[in-house]
Amino acid sequence: MTQLETFKAEQWDSVETVIGHHKVLSYEIETPREVVKCIVWGTNDGKIFQASASNSYSEPIAALLLDHFNTIDLSTLQAGNVTVFEKSFEPAGHFEALVIAPPEIGLFDHFSEDIRARMHLVIPAFKSEFKSGMSANEFRHQIGRKDGWRVYLYRWNRLEKTSPSWD
Repeated sequence: MTQLETFKAEQWDSVETVIGHHKVLSYEIETPREVVKCIVWGTNDGKIFQASASNSYSEPIAALLLDHFNTIDLSTLQAGNVTVFEKSFEPAGHFEALVIAPPEIGLFDHFSEDIRARMHLVIPAFKSEFKSGMSANEFRHQIGRKDGWRVYLYRWNRLEKTSPSWD
C-alpha cells in the first residue's frame, strides 16, 4: 500500500484531484466558522506532505506551491527542524517562501502514528515568519504567539506583519 493509499484509508473523504499538472488528494474540513481545504501528496521515499488553507484557498497559490515543491532538494530537510526555501508566489500571492515543517510539530494528532511520523506541513509564507533550523517547539511558539506576531499559517490571504496585530 502506498503512503497515499494509507492516508486515504484514514481520511476516507479525500479525493484525487489535479491542481496545475499535479495529482494530489484533497479534502475539506467544514465547521460553522470556516472551511479548511487540504491538499496532500507523497514522495517516493514515503514522506507525506499537506498544505491547508482556511477560508482562503487559492488554486493559483496551490499550483505555485506544488510547482515550487517539485524544484526543491528534499535531502536538505533536517529531522525535527523547519526548512525555508525562498520562492516567489507572484502573481498569485505575495508570499516569498515555501516552508516545510517536520512531523514533530504535532499538528496531525488525529491520524495514526504511522501517518503522523511521515506527515510534513507545507506553508506559503513570508521570509520574516519562519527561519530554517527552527525546532518543532519554536515553530509551535510562532504559530501560537499572543504578542501580536502570531503567524496564521492557514490564511493564504494574509499580509506580512510589519508591526504587532491581533487579526
